[in-house]
Amino acid sequence: MSPVRLLPWALHEAIEYLAGVFFVLAPFVFQFQDGRAFPVFVGVGVVILAIAIISKGTLGVVDVLPTPVHALLDYLLGFFLLLAPFIFAFENQAALTISIFLGLAHLVITLITRFPSADPATDVESGISEQTPHS
Repeated sequence: MSPVRLLPWALHEAIEYLAGVFFVLAPFVFQFQDGRAFPVFVGVGVVILAIAIISKGTLGVVDVLPTPVHALLDYLLGFFLLLAPFIFAFENQAALTISIFLGLAHLVITLITRFPSADPATDVESGISEQTPHS
């Protein structure tokens, strides 16, 4: 566990919604709809949005995905984004750069996030306010 947990969980969740939308729109904005990166970017965007929607948290809609699983999936997505340009041989320079940069960003954001723990007392001590789940 990282000693530096600066990013509040709610902000992490908000960033994921923005990142998911960005990944879905990036091939159109940066003109790589016909390349190998297109399905990777759209797929990653959909996965990020799905994780955000089903995660337990203030911005989760369904509240079924436990936070440790969310964190694990975030790490896997970060590593996947770092490796995807090489695995799939991205032809577009923008796609390669964006994938590597956002893969690193995803890992850093996950490393510095103050995830809520299973013990609410620990969350109160670390400054994470208790939120009621959606009905």
